[in-house]
Amino acid sequence: MATSTRVEPLREPIAAKVQQECRSSIYPAASVRVFPSGCAHTAYFLQYAEKFRDFEIREDDVWIVSYPKCGTTWTQEMVWLIANDLDFEKAKKIPLNERVPFFESPAIVTTPITSTDDILTFLTKMTSRRFFKTHLTKDLMPLQLWTKKPKIIYVSRNPKDAVVSYYHHHRLWNGYVGTFQDFVEAFLADVLVYSPFWDHVLDYWRLRDEPNVLFNTYEEMKKDLPRVIRKTGEFLGKELSKEAVDQLVEHLSFGSMKKNPAINLEDYARIERERYGLSEQPDLQFIRQGETGAWWKEMTQDMSDRLDAWTLQRLEGTGYDLQINEI
Repeated sequence: MATSTRVEPLREPIAAKVQQECRSSIYPAASVRVFPSGCAHTAYFLQYAEKFRDFEIREDDVWIVSYPKCGTTWTQEMVWLIANDLDFEKAKKIPLNERVPFFESPAIVTTPITSTDDILTFLTKMTSRRFFKTHLTKDLMPLQLWTKKPKIIYVSRNPKDAVVSYYHHHRLWNGYVGTFQDFVEAFLADVLVYSPFWDHVLDYWRLRDEPNVLFNTYEEMKKDLPRVIRKTGEFLGKELSKEAVDQLVEHLSFGSMKKNPAINLEDYARIERERYGLSEQPDLQFIRQGETGAWWKEMTQDMSDRLDAWTLQRLEGTGYDLQINEI
């Protein structure tokens, strides 16, 4: 029997501080904790929780899942192209957020981000094979996901790189004007939208041996993208030639992704930069750097040490291998 969804206000002082430091009325900060998962979310989530939970799943669906800023967009484009026989022309004509819609976007963004005002109706009417992007924790996903067992592709990332990227994401989309120090404190306190980070990752990590689940990492993709492409192709039942893999590697390169208007959301990003007086920072973009290990450019040693200690504590006994000092 499904456990009913309930929310409680976030009471941590750092949560209130981040809420005050986010100026956007379109992309709200987290203000509640959602149960049964314990995930921090926006005040809008409860309005949609039942619809999310009861959403009709098809067995041939593909769900791309991650904590935010962990390689979701990269994975969306890779997966869609593999499953659609590298139809680059179609991929250029149709924006990524239409090909792989953001499932729970009504609870995140107060304005529509697809061609319809009602995204759940849009998703229901999509012809198969459907592809979804979601950041939902395991316990908040549609119930039929665990009985019909469609493909789930999870992508994780070193939390130090993830928090830096999420910080800049908040600056651009949430109008965040607070300090990076406050943002790291909020990350560690599990009060950012979709936190706790390690609960999110480890709940899916424990499913990694299920035949319908593939677990990738951002670091794997940076180190050996051809191998990840072949592994993902095999998972999706697609055999890829060396030429096809090479084509996809070029298409998925950071330089290519950053310049691709079907992916980079630059028109939206420009509006947000203008909204918050950030026009002098054109480097503040949806697809920003695409690096691994770049956290040291913005993080103090104390922040790094605290995140490392927190990570080691959370990973103990899980079998998740993260060489925090080598990434």
